[in-house]
Amino acid sequence: MVQFSKENITELNTGYVKEHHLQQKIDAKRKRGLYRRLAAFLVIFSVLAFAMLSTITSQMSTLAEKGKQEKQMKSKLAQTKEKKAQLKEEAHKLKDVDYIGEIARRDLFMSKKGEIVFKTHGSSSD
Repeated sequence: MVQFSKENITELNTGYVKEHHLQQKIDAKRKRGLYRRLAAFLVIFSVLAFAMLSTITSQMSTLAEKGKQEKQMKSKLAQTKEKKAQLKEEAHKLKDVDYIGEIARRDLFMSKKGEIVFKTHGSSSD
């Protein structure tokens, strides 16, 4: 078998060969351009994806925080409504003369005419 080295082979300088080499160079340049464009798009896509993910995670944490605040506010609202109902009831009771008299006798040790008030240590009003 005969072996040929590149030194022994001469290339034809025809128009076809020149055109073929030119086409190979153009194809190689297109490939490099394609790889560069793909790399640029990949970088841009990665930056945009990172920005979107960071925005989504920050929004989710904000939503979770707002949810906690909402629960706290609902709890506070329920307590306030309960206190409002108690105060309305108390205001309604304060319009009653008998209730006012009872409070005056209990807290201020006042008495009606002819009534004597005794305070004992075992009384439940302490």
